[in-house]
Amino acid sequence: HYRRQSTAMVLLLALVSVAICSLVVIASMARSTNNMHNMSGSFLRSLRNTTESGSSVDDSTNSRANCQIVYLMGVEGSSHHGLIHVVEALAKHQVDPISKLPYDVDSRSISIRAGLFGWFRPVIQRWGFASDPLPSFSDSDFIQRVVKESCPNDGKKHVIIEWQSFPSGHIANNKRDYRVNRQHKWLSMKADEIANNEEAMQQPANMTAFVQAYSPYMDIKFVVLSRPFLEVMASHPHYDNGPEKHSNIVRGFLIILRRFLDSHMYDLVDGRRLWMMLCVERATAKHYSSPENGEGILTNIAHSLGLWQSEVDIVRQKMVSDLANFLGWPSDRCRDCFARWRDSRKEPSRVLTHRKIQMM
Repeated sequence: HYRRQSTAMVLLLALVSVAICSLVVIASMARSTNNMHNMSGSFLRSLRNTTESGSSVDDSTNSRANCQIVYLMGVEGSSHHGLIHVVEALAKHQVDPISKLPYDVDSRSISIRAGLFGWFRPVIQRWGFASDPLPSFSDSDFIQRVVKESCPNDGKKHVIIEWQSFPSGHIANNKRDYRVNRQHKWLSMKADEIANNEEAMQQPANMTAFVQAYSPYMDIKFVVLSRPFLEVMASHPHYDNGPEKHSNIVRGFLIILRRFLDSHMYDLVDGRRLWMMLCVERATAKHYSSPENGEGILTNIAHSLGLWQSEVDIVRQKMVSDLANFLGWPSDRCRDCFARWRDSRKEPSRVLTHRKIQMM
């Protein structure tokens, strides 16, 4: 009995020692984290309070802590229209742990699209800026006005979701003009020629200039969409006079995007990852052995009650969790994130001829 008591006491002391050591390590990590945040905060404050001309900047217009833009980046046909609803639903589930206010989410921001693409020119004029020519990305007054309009100082966390593809618009009959519109001459150019074309590198906007101009004021994150190439081609087979020319243009823009991503791995201000890759096929039920909603009425009922998950459900949940973690959002719980998602029914082998598939 005495030996059992002694053994129990030794185990108890060992557990207490482990607990104390853990607390010490956690406290040490917390101090280190706080020091890193303080250093980052000091640098960020000095960056925010100075423009290129050395003038003071109103903190309310450029608080990165409350202003984030999430850009879904990908070529035409990368499933922007499906994934925008996923990211938007996830954002609308977020509540700021400090203010206890829900995130303010905008997936069609007039101010960001005016600043980034040159849309809504009457709005730009109303702000007191010329619309022809448009203010450049080096115009700090214009940049700050865009940020102020996008993220008002109302105590809320603002998330703007942008999703214009690369390239965007049409050669003719554009609903809106971009800073640089889609060019007719790309139809006769090779992929590498398009990749080195000055106008192509600014369509739908110059991403390098965008990051450099807006990073001091907004937390910019890119979610890069990757989809199998033939599925991309089958998405818009009639663009650019057919898949042959369209595939050439898409390949040119893939090179442009790859070049941008390779040279912009980390945030210019806080050093965190600037982008993450999201593989669209992971969200598509046809790529899994198990059906999306199971088999039979009982399975469907269990699925609707959350008592059963298919393989694709589990993977989608992991995708949502990865997104929330990358974006720095407090919650990854979002049962309805894929409620508006619909798998594409287009089969490349049917939409595109065998000869065109071989060519691509």
